[in-house]
Amino acid sequence: MRGEGRACPEPTSEGAIRLRAAFRRAMSAVRRIAGMPDYSAHVEHLRRCHPDQPVPTQRQFYDEFTRARYGDGPTRCC
Repeated sequence: MRGEGRACPEPTSEGAIRLRAAFRRAMSAVRRIAGMPDYSAHVEHLRRCHPDQPVPTQRQFYDEFTRARYGDGPTRCC
């Protein structure tokens, strides 16, 4: 299969690095607007402000977000 087991190549030019950073910022903004959590921003916050707390896996993070937003019950009435 195509691309299995290979990491994406890192950008080498300064323009490619800036483009990738801008794309990440734009995606983060879209997630905030849509009400979706941003795992990478959360991890960065934990490492910077709460270094004593364990960093959850991405799965744990989204499970906790879903529970906090919708509770354990159904997400609609019908």
